Amino acid sequence: MVLTHRMENNICVVSIEGNIALDGVNEAKTYLKPHLEDTAIKGILFNFEKVNFIDSSGIGLIVSIYKTMQQRDSRFGLCNLSKKNEEIFTITRLNKILDIFPSVQEGISSMSK
Repeated sequence: MVLTHRMENNICVVSIEGNIALDGVNEAKTYLKPHLEDTAIKGILFNFEKVNFIDSSGIGLIVSIYKTMQQRDSRFGLCNLSKKNEEIFTITRLNKILDIFPSVQEGISSMSK
């Protein structure tokens, strides 16, 4: 898994390439830690455009980030989910609590309000 990020309107857009799975979760936590602690960041948006697969460890990471951002009174969202990944969030019913957007721009626009 390769993570990159950019800032726009105080939203940290994290682009993920590869699988969100057990072997990369600790690396992802280390990468994200400074962003989760930065109070200037109003939200974190995960761009799933190049995510092939997410396993239960990846789901745990997503829930953990969601809870951290919620405690900070900040936003967390996902965008550009493939049908397969969208299905995983529907089956786990996480689509009911997570903000899921069709595109990065729509996510940034909504989360910036």
